[in-house]
Amino acid sequence: MQIERQGASAEAFTRRLPEVRGGVCEFCGILDPNVDSKDQYKLCPHYRGQQLRCSYCPDSKNPDDIIYRSNMNVAEHPDKPGTWVAWCNSYECSEKHLARFKLNRG
Repeated sequence: MQIERQGASAEAFTRRLPEVRGGVCEFCGILDPNVDSKDQYKLCPHYRGQQLRCSYCPDSKNPDDIIYRSNMNVAEHPDKPGTWVAWCNSYECSEKHLARFKLNRG
């Protein structure tokens, strides 16, 4: 039996992909030493053929620079299966991501 709890903070539950740290997949690591580290994630099976971009950073920022200088988090969109959301580990972007998917905003 589960007891409902009114007013408690709730978060959406989704699947996650490995973090991309400085352009390198945390699970796969360096796959080709002749490729720049900011592009290593494109070689791994998790992100092959994908161009990561933070969903919350302004368009004026260079996405490759963001990937190289931060940890990118990637999770499946809770309301749109098959769609993934990426965000960098900056305080502003992390707060925007948490606020966006908080279930009870009261």
